[in-house]
Amino acid sequence: MNFAYFGLINAKKYPEQEFLIERNPAKGERRSLTWREFNEQTNKVANYLKNNLGVKKGDFVLHLQMNSLEWYVTFHAILRVGATAVPLSFRFASQDIMHAAKACGPVAFILADGFLSKVQPIQEEMKTIKNYICIGKQSPADMIAYDSIIQSAGAEDILVEVDDAAPAELMFTSGTTGPPKPVCQAHKTLYEIGVGNALTYDEGKETVYLAPQPFYHSGSFFLSFPCYLAGGKIVILNGLQPKWLLDCIVEEKVNNSWITVPTMSDAVNAIKKGEINIAEYDFSHFTGSLVIGAQPVPPSLLHDLKKIFPFKTGNIYGITEGGGGGSINLYDEDVLRKPGSIGKPTFYMEARAVDDNGNDVPLGEVGELILKGSRIMKEYYSNPEMTAKTIKDGWLYTGDLVRIDEEGYFYIVDRKKDLIIRGGENIFPVEIEAVLFSHPKIQDVAIIGYPHERLVEIAMAIVTIKDGETMTESEVIEHCKNAGLAKFKWPEKVVFDMVLRNPTGKIDKPKLREKYIGKREITINGKI
Repeated sequence: MNFAYFGLINAKKYPEQEFLIERNPAKGERRSLTWREFNEQTNKVANYLKNNLGVKKGDFVLHLQMNSLEWYVTFHAILRVGATAVPLSFRFASQDIMHAAKACGPVAFILADGFLSKVQPIQEEMKTIKNYICIGKQSPADMIAYDSIIQSAGAEDILVEVDDAAPAELMFTSGTTGPPKPVCQAHKTLYEIGVGNALTYDEGKETVYLAPQPFYHSGSFFLSFPCYLAGGKIVILNGLQPKWLLDCIVEEKVNNSWITVPTMSDAVNAIKKGEINIAEYDFSHFTGSLVIGAQPVPPSLLHDLKKIFPFKTGNIYGITEGGGGGSINLYDEDVLRKPGSIGKPTFYMEARAVDDNGNDVPLGEVGELILKGSRIMKEYYSNPEMTAKTIKDGWLYTGDLVRIDEEGYFYIVDRKKDLIIRGGENIFPVEIEAVLFSHPKIQDVAIIGYPHERLVEIAMAIVTIKDGETMTESEVIEHCKNAGLAKFKWPEKVVFDMVLRNPTGKIDKPKLREKYIGKREITINGKI
């Protein structure tokens, strides 16, 4: 089964219905494609790839663009010829692009002209790439202009049949524990992810899904699948300013979305400051769910969302290897009842908390989260050793530490590699981050381990203060004390600076450690 099949079918069912909408508020632009137009353009690119460039089943094609109509079209065009799409982060540096090319040996590269400065200096080094397709007005002479393909290529339907287990895409991880790893997802896996998300979030034909986050991120892209499968509508928003976000929700009648913590935190803060009058917005059409993810969601943020918005809200857990956001979900009715929880496993998924030997830990104790189900990746491409370390007996070892309560709800404690051991006592940074995030002056916060001669490590806080505020180290400590944190968990070193995040919105702790401590390997000894 080729995952691109559903675009063909929905073009026949709903030819004149809008499928993709792209909004760029900074430019005052709105573009759209009906299902018929999407199918025609996808066919044109696919036919050109196959007939003119010789791209075939088993080939890999790099894919580098901002979220756009063309992003969705070209991704599915690659799949239609039986090739594997390799979407890259638009924040990748040239060396990251080289890393991706070396990982899979692509034969072609589809990119937007805004990324020429990153790609052109390394073209000669990417020797397997025979052809480049450039989207935009600045297409150079040695690349094929995308517009010329849309104008002249044949639009007849094309769909190369592939096995269910054939690789549909390589999606690179966030790189929070090292260089980004190529996660291979099969065609059948993408279908299972879409169906699972549709069941979890009650999405279907009437869904209008808002995608303000990058499609190279598994959360944003995979949660758009129910609309793609069922004939719904996907709204792409380029620009994360709070007013643009809320205007888009109302004007496009959005009724479902996945948004990262920083984006929703900015919206809540803008409303609290009076920069946005929430009473001017009618959200009565928003009948689906607004799910938050990409990092542990502070309970204070979920509480604010419930107080301010009429949406059904939820906390979502997922990793690229586990099929993105949606492996575990906290539903609206449990948000206030189970503060801090990520919920329970969703459709097609099982989850456990285990010790270092793979044995289940007792309820309430901390163990590593492992996942099993049809959403799980096929492999780390061309890395059987890493795959074998990560998937054991069908269970995906996530590297995340969790506990399970008596009702079966999961709670993220921290990343296993982020654990701080202070004089033999375990400190979980997420716990401190959640406390500090609730301080009215704090915009963002990260906790890392800082070397200490006697205690080995102590907690260090990197704090970003909200605009117009001032804050002292003693205020940070006092807030931890008043929140009831044990004294050994209080940050013993505080710096006021910008919290570094990676392209998917997650706190980039490796870079923070490098910035404040220097390059080093952190080894966790002993049991969880």
